[in-house]
This record gives sequence, C-alpha cells and structure tokens, in this order.
Amino acid sequence: MEGDGSIDMFSNVLEKQFLQAAKIVENHLDSEIQKLDQIDEDELELLKEKRLAALRTAQQRKQEWLSKGHGEYREVPSERDFFQEVKESEKVVCHFYRDSTFSGNLMEPPFQSQKKFGTNFTKLEKKTIRGKKYDSDSDDD
Repeated sequence: MEGDGSIDMFSNVLEKQFLQAAKIVENHLDSEIQKLDQIDEDELELLKEKRLAALRTAQQRKQEWLSKGHGEYREVPSERDFFQEVKESEKVVCHFYRDSTFSGNLMEPPFQSQKKFGTNFTKLEKKTIRGKKYDSDSDDD
C-alpha cells in the first residue's frame, strides 16, 4: 500500500531529526560540563558572590514591595490615593466595584488570595471616582 510507504518515510525523517537534535543538545551539555570541571576556586568564589548579591537585591526589592503594600488586597479610600498607589507601583490590579451589585463581590475571593509581590492588588468603590458617568452607572449613584 502506498500510504504505508509514505508513513514509514515520514517516521524515518522524523527519527533522524530527533536524533540530530538530541546530539546537538548532548554536545552542548558536554561542553557545559567541561567548563564546570575546569572552574577553579577563585571562579567559584566569584560565582558565589554574584549569587549572594542577586539574592540581596531580590530581598531588598521584596522589602520595598512590602512597604508599598504588595502581597495584600486592600481598599483605596479615595481617587487621590488611587493615583498615588498607581504611581508607586510598576504593576497594579485594581477592582472597581459597587456595593449595590452582587457581581461586585464576586471578585473579592480571587483577589484576596493573591500574594504576588511586584503587583499591587487594590480595590476602589466606584462612587469615589469623580468624572463622567458610564453606561453601566445608574442615576442613583
């Protein structure tokens, strides 16, 4: 059957490609292992110092984020405070909600469980925002 021949040819080509890719990866790993085998004490000490410096920088960044309120979900009391929060953080997720709607409370549990550093999770009640009305706004706001 003609179909079986093309399948065999395709599987042979695919097998050769996989073997070639595996050889390339193996050669790369071998060269990395050789580099590591040739490292002396001074180079190891230099690598250790670089790693310690990176860990210190990461810890300082985490402390800075904690001081800015990252890792917790909290309400921003006013529009002015909201803009201050946004200016201080590189990444912000803000939940704009209304107490009068059920859907406003649906996002509370997922946001409360966020403990990601580097992203500030806040919420702001919609009535505290000045400016024009949106289509979803009712007249009683």
